Amino acid sequence: MSATDRTKRVLAFRSGGICALPGCHVQLTIEQSSVGDIESIGEAAHIAGENPGAERYDKSMSDAERDHVSNLIYLCPTCHTKIDKKGGAHEYPTTNLLDVKQAHEAKVLKALLAEFRTVTFVELEIATKWLIENQPSTPTSDMTLTSPDAKIVKNKLTDGSRMVIRQGIALAGEVSAFIESFSMNDSTFAERLKAGFLQEYYRLVQEGVTGDERFDSMCTFATHGMTTAGQRAAAIAVLVYLFERCEVFDK
Repeated sequence: MSATDRTKRVLAFRSGGICALPGCHVQLTIEQSSVGDIESIGEAAHIAGENPGAERYDKSMSDAERDHVSNLIYLCPTCHTKIDKKGGAHEYPTTNLLDVKQAHEAKVLKALLAEFRTVTFVELEIATKWLIENQPSTPTSDMTLTSPDAKIVKNKLTDGSRMVIRQGIALAGEVSAFIESFSMNDSTFAERLKAGFLQEYYRLVQEGVTGDERFDSMCTFATHGMTTAGQRAAAIAVLVYLFERCEVFDK
């Protein structure tokens, strides 16, 4: 077995597209030409080795645990080779790599939260451009509102997701004004925007993805092709706007 493409995308999102190893931190997401046309050269490296005989292999782990995002660290090819070379477990033990992963992903999350303050209509337009190509969905008939905190509990989200949702909610007024502005000239804009997210959400539900992994998968989907931190924050702000209004995620 090996990590799924979805798991690798979630790992790259949590890592900010940057190599996690201290002293490297090379950017691994490269813009080729335009939004939606980017290349990722990062690798999902196993912390506890993937196969018997590999560095840091733990025979007590199941294949699912080995390939879970919690046992993967996002590295450039050079750093991946470095930690997996013979004897690498001595220089890069499991506990050390887990600490490196945690510290790096926490730093990326902090930077993302800070970027919400920079979001304007410009970033929102770029972030939603590719999503509105979807056909409008059936308008929501159940208008029952559920508090964000209740939805967070219902969807089994933890502190990292909670912080992102809180920052996104602070932008609800900006996102609402943006959607209303574009809807004046395109009455289907809001429904097509929602359709883009719902299609991906239901796909994840069918795959059995839950909790923070589902939320991060949706964030990864929302930020597809975004080349700046501001654009990524804008895309997530739109997702959180729909989360708050019970359009997306279980309520």
